[in-house]
Amino acid sequence: MSGRGGPRLTGAELDAVALAAEGLKIRAIARRLNVTEAAVQSRLRSARLKSRSARTTALIHAVYTSGQLKPPAPVRAVPLSADQTQVLGYLAQGLTAAGMRPLVTWPQWRLSDAYADLLADLDATDRPAHAIKRAWAMGHLGQEQGTT
Repeated sequence: MSGRGGPRLTGAELDAVALAAEGLKIRAIARRLNVTEAAVQSRLRSARLKSRSARTTALIHAVYTSGQLKPPAPVRAVPLSADQTQVLGYLAQGLTAAGMRPLVTWPQWRLSDAYADLLADLDATDRPAHAIKRAWAMGHLGQEQGTT
């Protein structure tokens, strides 16, 4: 999904993405949408393919960036360390903590701490997709930050 001119997601795909951004798991999304878990997985997979996003975190960032999903309402930002900001950028690109490891020169414990602290500070522990939404709401991600 390159900017506003990329492939458009369907309404069903956007509904699934919006709920994933809330931090809901597949089963909970399926219940909310009154569809099967397989249907949710299919919608998210299709949306990831259209947006060329390997992971749901990158998908959520892409749909906010492209304007297909309205960015969340602003909330008071929590300060992030330089390490957390770097980890957030990688998370928005769809990298897992394991995928970030070769990209940083820090020891493993420092990356693990930065990742865990980032999710905790964004009130998204164990929900990296929700961390993207929270980072957008706090202004840590968005077009004006050059993180598109």
